Amino acid sequence: MRPEDFLDIMRRSTGPPVFRLGTIPAGYTSGRPQVQFDGEGSPSTRTWPYLASYAPAAGDRVLVAMLGNGGVVLGKIV
Repeated sequence: MRPEDFLDIMRRSTGPPVFRLGTIPAGYTSGRPQVQFDGEGSPSTRTWPYLASYAPAAGDRVLVAMLGNGGVVLGKIV
């Protein structure tokens, strides 16, 4: 199953999305990255924590789990 297919299933449920797709902006170099979420015109103003097993890099396509008022980058989609 492609990540997009999984997210389409999740969108059919009620309430806010549990997962979101985005891209790490080209200017990212280190630290917590900003994410430009699909459908948005600019990167987020906030930075996002990520799992220790993932090393963010500019241009990465990522899956973000939304948790309450925040979220966490789960990793790169390959």
